[in-house]
Amino acid sequence: MADKHRNMSALRALAGALAALLALAWAAPAAAAPSPRDVSYLIATHQGNLYAIAAGKLAAQRGTNEDVRRLGQTFVDDHTRLDAELRTLAQQLKVPLTDQLDGPEQDQLKVLAAAPAGDAFDQLWITKQIEQQGQLYNGIDLELNYGYDERVKNLARDADDVILAHIGELNTVDREVSAPAG
Repeated sequence: MADKHRNMSALRALAGALAALLALAWAAPAAAAPSPRDVSYLIATHQGNLYAIAAGKLAAQRGTNEDVRRLGQTFVDDHTRLDAELRTLAQQLKVPLTDQLDGPEQDQLKVLAAAPAGDAFDQLWITKQIEQQGQLYNGIDLELNYGYDERVKNLARDADDVILAHIGELNTVDREVSAPAG
């Protein structure tokens, strides 16, 4: 009887240890550090969002074309929302993000801020935004095809339609602003 009790206790201990190991194995992928590809996407997209927000504010304030001003405010609203979602995920993944623009985005913003108001500003803003939204779209494509973390890929999927809509609207406004008056 004592042997049966000892065997039962050993079996329970083994089952408990196995359950603990399974729990650790299940939790390990969630706790794993994100891949360099995923980290790169989060950092680059965050910088792109910061730029789009700042450039959108410039367009909303300095644009002379009503559609440029409206689209600028749309960029502020959309990229603020997208960046809030990105920041939440980056924090969960322990990916540090800066609150400051740096690199080429900062230089592009300086060019926009220095541009004279009027039609020249509107055209420059549209051109720079088509380039920047295209870069964001390319980053989304890379993440969807080569990223590892499903949460980061889902973030990219959510941004995909927004960025495509921005590119479409920019192209429409570009045709209107570039069309000769007549």
